[in-house]
Amino acid sequence: MRTRFLLLALLLAVPCSTVTGQAVWKVDRAPILDVRGLGADGKVMFGYAAGATRLANGSLLIADRAENGIRVVDAAGKLVRTVGRSGDGPGEFRSMIWAGGCGADSMLVWDLSRSRASMIGSSGIVARQFAIPAGDTAQSPFQFSCAPNRASVYLGIPHPARGGPPPKDPRIVAVTASLYRVTTEGAVQQRFGDVPAGEMVAIVSPTGGRGGAPRPLGRTVAVAVVGNSVVIGSADSARATIVHADGTRSEIRIPITIRAPTRAEFDAAVQATASTIPAPIRQRITEQLMAFPMPERLPAISGLFGDPDGLLWVQASPAGAKVVEFVVMRLDGSVVARTQIPSPLMVYEIGRDYILGSYSDADDEMHVAVFRLRRQ
Repeated sequence: MRTRFLLLALLLAVPCSTVTGQAVWKVDRAPILDVRGLGADGKVMFGYAAGATRLANGSLLIADRAENGIRVVDAAGKLVRTVGRSGDGPGEFRSMIWAGGCGADSMLVWDLSRSRASMIGSSGIVARQFAIPAGDTAQSPFQFSCAPNRASVYLGIPHPARGGPPPKDPRIVAVTASLYRVTTEGAVQQRFGDVPAGEMVAIVSPTGGRGGAPRPLGRTVAVAVVGNSVVIGSADSARATIVHADGTRSEIRIPITIRAPTRAEFDAAVQATASTIPAPIRQRITEQLMAFPMPERLPAISGLFGDPDGLLWVQASPAGAKVVEFVVMRLDGSVVARTQIPSPLMVYEIGRDYILGSYSDADDEMHVAVFRLRRQ
């Protein structure tokens, strides 16, 4: 599950199996599809991608947070249509907080302002809209993970952790979030309780408003649905807990060496966070983030993803890294392969033969790109 920066007033050793003889899967250096926010003809393709998914025919559905619309882009990179707009009516949106693939040729979009989920079909049209949680007192969702079979979990809005030692820096707050499994209709199916959700830092907007942002390179939570199992990454160690479909639990160790961050890695993480902030306030927030002390060590797990073959992908490189590294594992803890994406990609989705995500170029232009994955 990928982690996003959002201005809110609320404010991942040795593996179980040997690593000898692991496969190295290749990702092509150049994307097979690269969609810029501003097209070659000067027309806006999208303003800010809240998420995207790739369809079976190679087309993309891009959730455009800037315009609250769904952009349908064909396999050649041409904008086919835009569906939806800002509003409270059917097929309209107020705040696209999260969007991602959820089943074959479908995308789930979460509108936090309206506490409403929208399931988008291959045409870009909203197939149905429903509340999450449906008829329940569970916390409102903040981010999701949805498998190709539409098995879904979500994390609630982070809140300050209770108990524990006082923080060394009062501006850095440990947070937790409630984790739930939900049905395709939005009803809570399983409650996992609170899980450590990382660290937030206090920031102030240019107008004096107070909010929070994820601490650059701070502890983070990673959750993914793999098949019918839920994988919960540790915020403090290279371990993950597997909650299997029958409710039993197991733990696996991730072959990642935990080390201290470099200054360059910290600066890159700040810039990666800042790139998601509206341009008028970006510099002010960047200065504040730069002023926070670097964590003593990198997060062991920066992200978790499931793929159509039921494999777990563990992102081992920190946010902002120029090359994104993955360890691919089975849920029994055995390592299948390692791979690298030769781009500072924020990963949205991993398919059998592609990886989809977004990045910003030297001119701060956002791209949604598809890279060819070669499993060898």
